[in-house]
Amino acid sequence: MLGRAEVQLSFGLVNIMLNGILRLCCFLALIVLGAPIAARAADDTIRMAVSTLPPRLGNPFATSATPTITTTSAIYDGLTRIDRDGRLKPWLAVSWNNVDTKTWRFVLRKGVKFSNGKPFNAAAVAAAVNFMATKPGPTDNLVRSDLPPLESARAVDELTVEIITKSPVPTFARYASIVLVPEPEAFATLSRAEFNKNPIGTGPFALVQWEPSKAIFKAFAGSWRKPKMANLEILELPEATSRLQAILSGRADIATALGPDDIQELEAAGHKGASWHDGGVSAISLVTTRSLPFNDLRVRQALNSAVNRKPIIDIIMQGKTVPANQPAARATLGYNPDLAQYEYDPAKAKKLLAEAGYPNGFKFTMETSMNTGALLSTYQQVAADLAKVGVIMEIRPVQVPQYLKNLFITGEYADAVIVPWQSAPTVDVIRAITIHSCGSSRAWYCDQEATPLIQSAMAEWDEAKGLEMRRALGKRYHDQAAAIFLYEQVFFAGLSKRTKGFEDAFGFVAYDQISVDN
Repeated sequence: MLGRAEVQLSFGLVNIMLNGILRLCCFLALIVLGAPIAARAADDTIRMAVSTLPPRLGNPFATSATPTITTTSAIYDGLTRIDRDGRLKPWLAVSWNNVDTKTWRFVLRKGVKFSNGKPFNAAAVAAAVNFMATKPGPTDNLVRSDLPPLESARAVDELTVEIITKSPVPTFARYASIVLVPEPEAFATLSRAEFNKNPIGTGPFALVQWEPSKAIFKAFAGSWRKPKMANLEILELPEATSRLQAILSGRADIATALGPDDIQELEAAGHKGASWHDGGVSAISLVTTRSLPFNDLRVRQALNSAVNRKPIIDIIMQGKTVPANQPAARATLGYNPDLAQYEYDPAKAKKLLAEAGYPNGFKFTMETSMNTGALLSTYQQVAADLAKVGVIMEIRPVQVPQYLKNLFITGEYADAVIVPWQSAPTVDVIRAITIHSCGSSRAWYCDQEATPLIQSAMAEWDEAKGLEMRRALGKRYHDQAAAIFLYEQVFFAGLSKRTKGFEDAFGFVAYDQISVDN
């Protein structure tokens, strides 16, 4: 007979299982009762449902973050590209090298054109870089916050450009993946608002028009990445349920930002699901910059031992990810494959808590901007596990604007916070570590001894040495239990049974590879 411990699941897991069963049963009932599923007429169009369209429309410098890049990657290209495995690849630039420690020389691809027919060349790249280097502004040029400080750029010849940074950046070629290049004459002569409405890039699709909840594109036949389909429509559907129904009804071919339960429902209807990792790590960050129990290493180690990651991954995330034990995901530059996983060991957790002076546990508040779906179920499961060793975690959802203000402006956040350990867009662990370090504007975790190690790793030009230094930092953050590391971030999309070739790599969608068999 199975013991109680072997059959008991927390309320969070039970809820997620029952929700999935109920939703699946409801859908199957519709099928049995003959509810109509609309068939879409063949029209050589890709239709993709997203949570939101870019607030700044087609501005290539607004931000490099999702979901904006999900749309703008139909229009623009970067100098380089980072694939799903974290490998740096040529893109608009075919090669690059250092003239000196601050000067990078990129050789550009031949025969590339903008969608208005004008040639892509070094002058266009120089114009884009010089704009980002000299134009401030939180809305028109926010991408500069994801780049190292830029000094200037110049065209050496038609297909060779030099980019100068203000300080040495050994990994600049990775940052070049978010240097998107608009057609320079149109960008210079049109007002910013007009260009945003009528963007011109080298990507596989050219914008036809923006509608309130839709962006309509046509294929750019002259693109160096000629698309397989004649048209593209990106639909804004803020609710995940609406995006799911768009696939089921035939209104969309692709739906992004879904949950694992949605994928189960789509697959039951004969459609497909896609999941991928974005180089980030999901974790609960513990505040060590105040007088809290988390200042004691034993407490941080205890909490990592108290959490059972297996049911979170197997049930809530439906086996689509793996446990995390460091700041880097597997595709990230600096991932350390030699680190041991945190083992689920409540007895060890209780022992460590007692040694730290908390034999009866303690209470703390965890603040998050996310309060629905699989994430909430994950945090509820963590709270249930911690309660078993006497630690009570209150989950406090906060509206996004206030949450960001607390984190980065006032520092008035709770005892623990949800801030992804995100390595994109460079897919370099240094980015994730820097966010969670003494150098953060309102630091929640500060390890003074790690600061010079971070700076040395950033400045190291020898690739092998730089990798070794990054892995050493990962080990330090692992050994210091800098957060309750949970799992590698995973994203889900739904695909109609007719859709082929969809891939998202750190927000960049390869629209030229997508086809829909109507």
